[in-house]
Parts: sequence; structure tokens; C-alpha cells
Amino acid sequence: MKKINLLKHCFFTSLFLLGSFKSISQPAKTPIDPARQFTPAELQADLKLMRTILDESHPGFYRYTPKARFDVLFDSIGQTLNQPMTQHQFYVAATPIIAALKDGHIKYMPHVRPHWQYYYNLNQLFPLELYFTNQQAHLVRNLAGSENIPLGAEITAINGQPIAAIIQKLLPTVYFADGNSQAVKYQSLDKFFPFYYGTYIGASANYTISYRDRSSAETKIVQVPAITLATIQQLEKEKENQKPKQLPIRLEYKDNSTALLTIDHFNIYKNEMDVKEYLKDTFWQINAKNIQHLIIDVRGNEGGVDRWGALLYAYLTQKPFRYYNQLKVAQKKKYSFAEHIAWVPKMFPFYRRFLITKTKDGSYTFSFKKTLKEQKPQKHPFKGDVYILTDGYSFSVTSEFAAIAHHHKRATFVGRETGGGYYGNTSGFFVVAVLPHTGIELAVPQWGYHMAVSGYPYPDRGVLPDYPVAPSIDDVLQKRDAELAFTLDLIRKKKTSSAAKK
Repeated sequence: MKKINLLKHCFFTSLFLLGSFKSISQPAKTPIDPARQFTPAELQADLKLMRTILDESHPGFYRYTPKARFDVLFDSIGQTLNQPMTQHQFYVAATPIIAALKDGHIKYMPHVRPHWQYYYNLNQLFPLELYFTNQQAHLVRNLAGSENIPLGAEITAINGQPIAAIIQKLLPTVYFADGNSQAVKYQSLDKFFPFYYGTYIGASANYTISYRDRSSAETKIVQVPAITLATIQQLEKEKENQKPKQLPIRLEYKDNSTALLTIDHFNIYKNEMDVKEYLKDTFWQINAKNIQHLIIDVRGNEGGVDRWGALLYAYLTQKPFRYYNQLKVAQKKKYSFAEHIAWVPKMFPFYRRFLITKTKDGSYTFSFKKTLKEQKPQKHPFKGDVYILTDGYSFSVTSEFAAIAHHHKRATFVGRETGGGYYGNTSGFFVVAVLPHTGIELAVPQWGYHMAVSGYPYPDRGVLPDYPVAPSIDDVLQKRDAELAFTLDLIRKKKTSSAAKK
């Protein structure tokens, strides 16, 4: 038993010391020739292998989309692969399969790539940063540096195509979402519109932009030159350099009874900060100051170490609670596509042989996680009102924490729907496989997390806020925090109401 425990420790060390997937699978220096065409036989072989990879290794393959629908998808897509195609064309053709998984953790990209997000039409990328709300888009920034469109103007068409039609075409291609979560899809368009447009619609040396200035109903048309990947990379570098150096978890006081706990991400290890000690000190402090209203801001928090979500909730409750119900695994046999695997943890054979258990119903689980056991509340939990700010990029561990807090009715939610699923997600470590002909990489998460929640009427959605609040284009341009302002106003009204009753 001691030997198995030691091997378990080595396995987890091999997983987590290697870091995140982005660091494991670094882009190679030279991308594939974009003009190279693959034969129909090669395309069909890669499509068939894609099915095999998902069948054998993805524990949530049919979580949101039934097998019958995937059968139809694979068959219909296979019928389109009847002529030579480039990697880009195959990538686009197979995207509906990835989108149908409705798994925001899946990684689908060229194995050889110049950038982690941008792969195609890299010299003619769309030059405007836009903010999308429903069927509208407004200009936030002209990345080409010109000023021929006023900031905040409504963009009504691109190259003659109405913006509403563009949104309807691109939203189904956004697979960074669990289930049918919606907010994250729009926010993904905000963040990476040049990628989506260049990949799924096309590219041009100049873009014809139709827009309406907010001071006039007249539609105007201008030309804006395309930008290159180098421009985007430079802007990314400038943005990164402008970020203030601060801890990923921070506490500030808004007044003598209200505190704001901001958590940028949960991907935190001891070399950055001691999360256990920080939370212990933080909650001791807010209790000592008799704080009555705690705002927890997890907007933009894409997740990280799962135990931090359980620990954070343990400071908000006075009762023992379950966090995960089960961690499902696809199977424990050796993968038939082993020759196409580019990366797995070194301890993967041991994990597959000794740590996966077959259950009575014939499924497979991984049960060596402390968060599967009943969790105890912390000694001095916070007992006041809790408000949690979420958006579409509240994902993975963050969505898990939000689901538990929502299930136990422990918080009021303000903002936008989380991008992660209420009932769980498919994440953990990845098996990285590469389709041998087209060079497309599939990184498949190995653990199907099922949360200890029930009664939520939307099995395919994230945590829906009690108070839906989304920034307006004016909020975006003026850098006003609409969600926080709304929450502080909610607290002020509650204080006024309580004072009036006394």
C-alpha cells in the first residue's frame, strides 16, 4: 500500500510539475505549408482516427450530444471530403465535430503552429477589435492604427455581409464553452474575432466596413487595411507588459462593512503564493473587521488547481459538503492510437493500470482525489452576505466553485453566465494526439468531473446570474465596471432597507 501511495504521489507530481497544456505542447517554429493539399483518402483516414481518439479517450464524448447525432455528423462530414483539401479546409470541415462535444477544455489546433490561437490567413487578419452584444458589434479599437471609424460606432457590415449574419455564422464555431453556455461565445468573439473571421469566413488585403456613428443614423463605408500576426503579437506583448504586478488573489475594502476578494485565476502554486495561508489570513481579517458583505470577483478566471475551489467554498459554509460526486474515465485499456500520441504524463501507464476502477454499471472512474470525499468547513467561515461576480470566462474550477455556491444558495450572482457547466466538465490532464496526414492536434481531457449538485433545471448551461449585468459599449470604452457598480448599489439598497426597518 505504501508503494502504491508513493507511485500515486509521483504520478500527480508528473502531472502538475510539467505545468499547463500550453507549456507542454509548444508551437513549433515552422508552420505547415498552407498550400499543401491532402488526398481524399488521407482526409478520410484522419477523420476516422479523430473518431477513434474521441471514442477511446474522451470521458464526456456523449455528455451533451448523443451518439446518433455524432454518427450523422461524422458521416455527413466524411461525404464532403471527396476532393483534395488544405489543412485549413479540413480544420474548418471538422470543426462541427469539436463544437458538438460542447467541451470547453478540448484543444483542437495544428500541431505545428506559429501562435497558440491564430493559425490561418496570418498576413490578412481582420483589423478591428469589436464588442459584441446579441446581434450587434461596436468598435473598441482599430488595430491597424487608423482613425477613420469613431470609437463606439456600430459596425453594421463587413465586406458587404451584415454583422448579424456574421455572428450567426461564427457563434457555432466557438467551442470554448461547456454545454450551451452563451456568454463565453460572445466574449470569445470579442477576444479573438480576427481568428474566427479569418478561419471561417476568409481574408482580404483590405476590409470594407459599413458603420453608423452614434451621433447619426447615416451609414458610412470605409476601407481598413488588414493586419498581420506580427501586429497582433506586438499588441499582445504590449498588453502583457502593461499588466500590473500583483498577486492573483487580492483583498480590498470598499467601505467599513464591504470587502472585495478578486481572484484572477486558480492556477496557483507555492512558488507564487501560499493559497492556504492567504485564505486563512484573509477570512480571519474580514471576520475580525466584522465585514457583512463579501464580493468575490471571479470574472475572467479560467480555472486552475481544482482543490482551491473547494477550499474557497469551505470558508463560506458552516456545514460539511460534497464537492465532486464522481470522476469518470473513458476506459483503462491501452489506446489503439498510441503511435499518434505526442504527449502523455510519464506515469500514465501506471495510472491506467492501477488507478482506474470499473464500476458496477460498467463505466470507469478515478477515485484518488481528496475532493471526492466530504469536505469540512473551515474553523472560522464567513457568515455574512456573499456576492459572486461571473462572466463567460469564469470557467473550469471557477465554474465548479460557482455551482457549489449556487446549489447551496450561499451567494447572489451578478454578471454573465459562466462558461463552465453547472453539473461539471471534462478536464484534468490531457492526452495529446496528432492526426498523421493533416497534422491537426487533438488534446483530450481525461477526467469527467461530476459535481455534487442537483435540482438545477438547465443541465446544459453554466451558472446563470440572479442579476444579469453586461457592460455597455460606453462602459467598455470608459473602463467602467458595470457589474461591480451594480453589486455595490445592491448592497447600499440592502443597508438602507435594513436601517429603515430598525
